[in-house]
Amino acid sequence: MNAGTVARWSGWRRWTWLARACLAGLILADVWLGRPVPGLGGRHLVLLVGSVLAALTWIAWLPAERVGPRVRLPALVVGMVGACLAALVSPSTAAAALPIAIGVMAGSSFTVLEGAGVAACGLITLAVGSLVVTSPGFSLLGACAAVVGGLLAGLWRSQYRLRAEDAELAAIQTQRAEQEHIRAQVLDERARIAREIHDILAHTLGGLVVQLDAADALLSQGDDLEAGRRLVGGARRLAVEGLEETRQAIAALRTDPVDLPEALAALAAGDGRRGQVSYEVRGAPRRLAPEASLAVYRTAQEALANARKHAPGAPVAVTLSFGEQADGERTAVLRVANGAPPGGPAGLPVGSLAATGGGHGLDGLTERAELLGGTLRAGSCQDGWVVELTVPG
Repeated sequence: MNAGTVARWSGWRRWTWLARACLAGLILADVWLGRPVPGLGGRHLVLLVGSVLAALTWIAWLPAERVGPRVRLPALVVGMVGACLAALVSPSTAAAALPIAIGVMAGSSFTVLEGAGVAACGLITLAVGSLVVTSPGFSLLGACAAVVGGLLAGLWRSQYRLRAEDAELAAIQTQRAEQEHIRAQVLDERARIAREIHDILAHTLGGLVVQLDAADALLSQGDDLEAGRRLVGGARRLAVEGLEETRQAIAALRTDPVDLPEALAALAAGDGRRGQVSYEVRGAPRRLAPEASLAVYRTAQEALANARKHAPGAPVAVTLSFGEQADGERTAVLRVANGAPPGGPAGLPVGSLAATGGGHGLDGLTERAELLGGTLRAGSCQDGWVVELTVPG
């Protein structure tokens, strides 16, 4: 329990103890003013001892709940016997309610078997005492009903309290589960943002390296200064685009992406190799989840960048297929295939640009695909190199 709950519980126990003390005082006063009067002999002594024992048990029970059951159970048995003796001798006073009060405590503080044992002691006391002491107005059946009724009321109270505690515990566990779920969502969102920014920067910086290396090769030979300047200008534009795309990445993650077929068409058209990049959509286009759309788009970016780097001058075919598997699950498949570069064998990187980049782009895209429940395959084919991404959708 938290500090507020403990404070409320302590305050409740204090006021309850005062109320119990006041009620016990009223019961003793009623017994003392009734007939017979408590005294030191015969029935008077039985009434005095029984009512005092029951009242003390009633008052001291809240502090006694902190001790072990080996002490509390005998104490409650003594209290039940005293209450039954008082009710037996003075049935017309408030003493008749003492067995009910002790029965409630027995039912609410112990197990069913232990509570029944305390009630049985009270019933035996009433049965045996009725054979020895007789008082006007005493009803053995009514007194036994008071003991059993108090026990049942205590058992009901105990079950109600247990249900309330279980409900409070379930509410706390639910709150904790919701907090953990929110925390997991925040961590997932951070991971998504980190992957997205990584992919943007990796694509932009990789393209910059390709452009600058090509410009350096031209400028160092001094053959075509104008072409070198164009490559440097293209590198600058690529850097500006990368910075703008990075600024928009976080906002884009929380909004619906642009139409994927159109985005891939613009990517293929803006690749800079006119006539060498073909694009085709197969099947009925449909909107994918934002994460899946981003994965497809980033995979196409990386595959085209790799084709520029490892197979310059080779034709590239980009295909986006929307289909359905045998089990009814819908999928989207992106396939980027490039032929062998002029003057080099299929699937092998050639040229001075092949050594650029860290080589981790496809690894990151593979992790992204696995998080979505998809697959990424990259490797050589009959006449070149192919990258194929399959995502649910």
